[in-house]
Amino acid sequence: MKHREIKVFAVVILSLALAGCAFVGEVGRTFWGSSTREMEKRRGDAITRTYHKGYWECMEAVLKAIEENHYLIFQKDEVRGHVVVMGIPGYINTTEVGIFFVEISDNETRIELSSLSTNAKRAVAKGLFKGLDKILTAP
Repeated sequence: MKHREIKVFAVVILSLALAGCAFVGEVGRTFWGSSTREMEKRRGDAITRTYHKGYWECMEAVLKAIEENHYLIFQKDEVRGHVVVMGIPGYINTTEVGIFFVEISDNETRIELSSLSTNAKRAVAKGLFKGLDKILTAP
């Protein structure tokens, strides 16, 4: 490599490092089509429900309710607190609904549903919250 090429390469690597890995990852996810950015932007219009249960108990209950409703898990990040489902009956196979978890306290968690499709969001809310009410209130 020429000395100039090495400098250009070093500048590119340094720029990526300073931009942060999250930025590079989000660009990749956007290109691939699995970014949650648009659903996160629409969380102000989310359908929400708060449960008097801990974060992990709610996460497990949501995963069980997803399975019971036969939704497909497209993306799951338990650390960042979101699950993206697809395969909602009556909607295009690629319609995504984001399920976001907000830990209010050790014993209280808010679940927010967000999507670019208002109708798909409502359909998932109906099935998911019905399942969660059943699962989380069972003795």
